[in-house]
Amino acid sequence: MRPIALAVLVLALHAAAAGAAKPAPTGKGTHPASTFPDLAVLDLADEGVRIRYPADKARKIEHRAAYLANYADAGVHASQPLRFDLGHGLPATTLTCDSGPSHDPMCRLLTDAEQPSSTIFEASGTQFVFLANGDIHVSGQSDSMYDHRRLFRHDGQRYVEAAQALRYVGIEGVTRAPLALTAARGGDVSRALLTLDAGTPLTILLNAADGDDDAGQNPDYLVKTREGLVGWARIPSNPDGTTLVDGLRFNGG
Repeated sequence: MRPIALAVLVLALHAAAAGAAKPAPTGKGTHPASTFPDLAVLDLADEGVRIRYPADKARKIEHRAAYLANYADAGVHASQPLRFDLGHGLPATTLTCDSGPSHDPMCRLLTDAEQPSSTIFEASGTQFVFLANGDIHVSGQSDSMYDHRRLFRHDGQRYVEAAQALRYVGIEGVTRAPLALTAARGGDVSRALLTLDAGTPLTILLNAADGDDDAGQNPDYLVKTREGLVGWARIPSNPDGTTLVDGLRFNGG
């Protein structure tokens, strides 16, 4: 490659890296606002969530169902700020969000604002994106080990989570104890690809999306070393929510 062309390429890479290093303002969580630039934004500071929604498919309401008084008595912030009418055969719904008892926010959609039993969607998270086509994107670390990005779709009766091949994690961490990496998920650690010493930096790339336990957690993670080697690691959580990797910890109650 000619020196001038190489210089241009280096400058371009530096410019791209600089641009990537400037995250879009997102409030809590990491869902980039630029992904949905045409949606209205509603921040519920007390509940700890940010809502993005199509303004022409929703209306703001001043309503507080009687049952939400129980939340207030427990020290939990809760509100019902929006009424959705998305069309596509979907029922009109009331958005209900709360801060959770342990700073673990959750939002729901109720067909009857006064009846929690009418819930057709519920998910923990800090970022909720309601699209005009009826899809719901959820992200943010709440009742999870990391910023769990999910997609929900209506199945004719209620919203269900769409299955993913793997779950993106993207956490930079440091091992607190030796950690074996294997070439296959659930592989024999006695024939590990390598074992990282305590105090070793790593990147947790992905989480297995099948075989969750009763709490919805999965200890199998795809990990990248500083040298660029990739392998599976089993990283279960402890009763206090910590793991043997600093940076990977359960957030919720």
